[in-house]
Amino acid sequence: MTAMGAALGRVAGWAAAPFFGAVSFARHARTFHPRGPVFHAAVMPHATVPGRFGALAERLRGPALVRFSGALWKHAESAPDVLGCAIRVRRTDEETPAPADDDQDLLFATIRRPWTMPFSPLTTDTHDYLGNDYFAVSPFDVGVDREVYLRLHPQHGSGTRDGTRSERLVRDVARGDARLVLEAGDKPFGTWSPVADVVLERVAHVDGEALRFRPFRVGRGLAPRGFVHALRRGVYAVSQRARPDHAD
Repeated sequence: MTAMGAALGRVAGWAAAPFFGAVSFARHARTFHPRGPVFHAAVMPHATVPGRFGALAERLRGPALVRFSGALWKHAESAPDVLGCAIRVRRTDEETPAPADDDQDLLFATIRRPWTMPFSPLTTDTHDYLGNDYFAVSPFDVGVDREVYLRLHPQHGSGTRDGTRSERLVRDVARGDARLVLEAGDKPFGTWSPVADVVLERVAHVDGEALRFRPFRVGRGLAPRGFVHALRRGVYAVSQRARPDHAD
């Protein structure tokens, strides 16, 4: 079933790509280009990771860049929206957006399943980055007996509405109070098992415009599968290439 979904996703992605390419050309920007605060983080195996996921947790151990973002609006936090969280696990904590060959990018959003996408802006707390669970939507091959789904679960929300969601998140990080748990499950709705802690440590001073997360950057061996991941290949490629001033 997953193989069929991937094939359908590839076809749908390349079929939809001309539309997104036209949007990118008109905007002089990528159609999919989330913007938001970026942080240095540490990823480490969770204290109670099940043995089945022990090797996966160790592969993910290391420094990371984490970016939070909105999808539909740049500044209107009161409007319905989908929020995203992208993680790049890497070897060093350099202040650079440039990826290395063994980096792993993982993209999450407040969308549980593809068919829930139209309703997701209505179920997302747009005021608090740490007030939502984030899902990778489609499964991954992570080297265990079957494909798994991934979820990011914040330990708790910000607990305040003072300032913007980005300002509150920066304060949470400065207090050492911004921690998420990367979880894995055999089904998209759980049951979820803890794999790794993602601890936000400090603001990253990198060029957000140059920081490009790609779902198929798989240096730690987490390979995306399924319809949604396959759909991204054509859409992402054409959206980026269609910019009049595109740069690789």
